Amino acid sequence: MKNIVQSVAAILKSIPAASSSQIRDVYISSIVHVLHSIWLARNGIRFGGCKLSLIMAQNSIIASVSLSGSISNGYCVPADTPLLDKFHIPPSFRRFKEIIPVVWKAPTVGWVKVNMDGSVTNSSASCGGIFRDHLGTFMGCFACNLGAATVVEAKLTAIIIALEFAATNNWRDIWVESDSSAAVLAFKNSDLFPFCLRNRWHNCRIGIRAVCSYIYREGNCCADLLAAFKNSLTDTVWFDRLPSLLAFDFARDRNSLPNYRFP
Repeated sequence: MKNIVQSVAAILKSIPAASSSQIRDVYISSIVHVLHSIWLARNGIRFGGCKLSLIMAQNSIIASVSLSGSISNGYCVPADTPLLDKFHIPPSFRRFKEIIPVVWKAPTVGWVKVNMDGSVTNSSASCGGIFRDHLGTFMGCFACNLGAATVVEAKLTAIIIALEFAATNNWRDIWVESDSSAAVLAFKNSDLFPFCLRNRWHNCRIGIRAVCSYIYREGNCCADLLAAFKNSLTDTVWFDRLPSLLAFDFARDRNSLPNYRFP
């Protein structure tokens, strides 16, 4: 019995380690069906006195392997196609999601767009935001160290601070954009705001006409970088001039150059 187990293990070890998942399934099914055919032929000779020709055995094995390979959930690579064709197995290539180009869009004339973000690292929260007009011109930005807070609180606080700065600068038509779907939902339903922020949220909207939209993180790079300023800040800081750290991403956004979101 020990020799038989070692023999089966040796057969399984013959499967190439670097093979794709569909090809591995084909190898395993081939081993199983070959052993099964040998067992059936042996029983036929011993108990029925009938012999199975080699061609019939081969055709039976190929048909069984073809069925097993066709229902495999594995994937293959183009180099596996010749082997799969021998067993009449359709190749199953991995389906990659489409690479999405993400482009920052300027607001309509008369509106000011603010992109913001919040983050939490090492139990310390921060947020930041950048204001731009319909030409993509820099109008100001802010960064804030929030101390201890959750990620959701950081992103929602970023919206509140952005609207407060908009009121201070007498910008009344504001397009808020965030890479957080939770923040966008909370903007549309104030009941989703934490109780500790709700009063401040209602106050910051007085006299402001605001809309909110979602953008992929790849299109929100300037706000991401502003949120990273927390290590050098103790409170909220307003920048009248574009920080040099934002120069590259700001230029890409203003010139409508895409950033890419990979699957």
